[in-house]
Amino acid sequence: MPAPDLLGAPLRILMLSPQPWTGLQVSKHHYARELAALGHDVIFANPPSGDGPIRLTPSDTPNITLLDHPRMPLARAKYRAKWLFIAAARVRARAIKKAVGPIDLLWDFDNARQFADHRPFRAPASMLHVVDRLDPGDAMHRHADLILGVDASIVGDIAPEGRPSHVVGHGLSPLFAEAARLRLAAPRVRAGDAPVVVGFIGNLAQPAMDRERVAALVAAHPDCRFRFIGPVAGETPEVRAWVDDLTGRPNVEMAGLLNGDALIAATGDVDIWLLPYDVARDRNRGVNSHKLLEYFALGGEVVSSAIAAQAGAPGIFMAAPDAPDELPAQLGAAITAVRAGRDTGWRARAELALANSYRANLEHIAAHLKDSMT
Repeated sequence: MPAPDLLGAPLRILMLSPQPWTGLQVSKHHYARELAALGHDVIFANPPSGDGPIRLTPSDTPNITLLDHPRMPLARAKYRAKWLFIAAARVRARAIKKAVGPIDLLWDFDNARQFADHRPFRAPASMLHVVDRLDPGDAMHRHADLILGVDASIVGDIAPEGRPSHVVGHGLSPLFAEAARLRLAAPRVRAGDAPVVVGFIGNLAQPAMDRERVAALVAAHPDCRFRFIGPVAGETPEVRAWVDDLTGRPNVEMAGLLNGDALIAATGDVDIWLLPYDVARDRNRGVNSHKLLEYFALGGEVVSSAIAAQAGAPGIFMAAPDAPDELPAQLGAAITAVRAGRDTGWRARAELALANSYRANLEHIAAHLKDSMT
């Protein structure tokens, strides 16, 4: 049977996601929208939750249908009795297959390994696409026809010898691509006496957030404004205390979760973008970040903890992998550059981001899928 052609006639594609359709929009959502724009029929499976039946409902995007299904049976057995959980998941996969009907491709983004075996879905082709490192010891490849990952080390953790596998980096969503094109065409003119605005976009409860260092940076620069854009999803008491402390500081703005035009509008006056991760707590160990591509697209300076894939980006202020304590000095250097009106290469960074669109990635994936099945 020929491989499904992602750039050809419309396909029915079942996409398994560890994040729901609503909320933060990440790679799964962007790939789904790119596929839908090409005319494919995408069934986007939300992570299991609740006790309701398996159901299909329209999304807010043409050609995308949402699939909801209840909590997985025997979920507590996932690690203690793996074989039992896998057997129960096979039953759920067959039930989803019955509800959805025939599909041409299974596209699995689920790093939580809700489905450790693709075969019960009865798809002619399946892909495992890993954008976050799997749990330690999880070498299961799901019997996928093609394995993709955002870094060679992530792919190497799970791809058996001889199994088709490729590195496909993070992509830039159309929303940020359009912002990059607009800012390249009409660069921002900054008032020299305005306070420096430092921004962050993302989940404030992200486990890798270097909370202690962020608090210290905010305290060390009372003359700068810090704007945090994003939710506090999955908080712990420690995270809540940290967020409450930041919220009470006079130089901090908490914008909350923003999407679409509201998100881009909130970035218009940001001078410096901050990615403050503790690499020791980062499950991906600082190998790659889609957030940096978004920051590049928005213009301004970028200050980051060590992220290997973007370490060579033009003019980036990045701490060395073994020196996280450099982050305050990097932020200080970026603030000095902003106040002096220096151009450290924002145009080159925006163009780099534009070269990594999800549509370009989709073209690479289409070629890999074809090669894997011929």
